[in-house]
Amino acid sequence: MKKYTDYKAKKKVVEVHDLSFLSDRNHSYGWLRRHLRHHKLRRALKRAERIIASNSKVATDITRYYFIPKDRITLK
Repeated sequence: MKKYTDYKAKKKVVEVHDLSFLSDRNHSYGWLRRHLRHHKLRRALKRAERIIASNSKVATDITRYYFIPKDRITLK
């Protein structure tokens, strides 16, 4: 996850590359790290005016786990 601020337009942009920590239980993160990352990402997505996903699977996962409408997500 990368957070950007477009200073010309004054908009907050979030770029999401991977959400495997949510779906893969054998991920290297422990439960606390996974929990904190989930809440940090949820807060960033809620505040962002523009969300960029690296591929269509990530866009689908954002919609599924965070209930963000597809029209707010753009593919890279």
